Amino acid sequence: MATTTFKKIVLTTDLSDDAIKAYAYAHSLAERYSATLTALSCIDTSIQYAHAGAGTLEVPAIYSTEDVSQLVEGVRKDLSAHIQQFFPGISVAKEVRHAPVGVEQTIVSFCHEHKADLVIIASHGRTGIRRALLGSTAEYVLRHANCPVLVVPTRG
Repeated sequence: MATTTFKKIVLTTDLSDDAIKAYAYAHSLAERYSATLTALSCIDTSIQYAHAGAGTLEVPAIYSTEDVSQLVEGVRKDLSAHIQQFFPGISVAKEVRHAPVGVEQTIVSFCHEHKADLVIIASHGRTGIRRALLGSTAEYVLRHANCPVLVVPTRG
């Protein structure tokens, strides 16, 4: 039987309370395998539609370069605080990416580029119409990543 070793672990996070539930798994596995750990947070800058005025007209929400830079800096600062609080004594690289093609595709691309051995992602547990409308980032990553994916449920 072959043994499994993880040398490069990617923890995805949107910095929400749900995402924090996956941090303990990332911390434990990184220590157990003496793996490098990268915390990846993505900012969705894909074209989305927003209501304009009376709520009947939808227009694309487009981010300027300056807006994206400010968002990235804010998320980088928050991510640093999370690393300091939840990963004492362990080295964690931080990566903030803007996601012009969608968060799920950006995560998969990042993991492929960095030759990740494991991706850890929290599942927000949306069901029904909310899942149909919003999709499932965890499901997309699970189906498209080129490495194992640990999905941490946040319900229950």
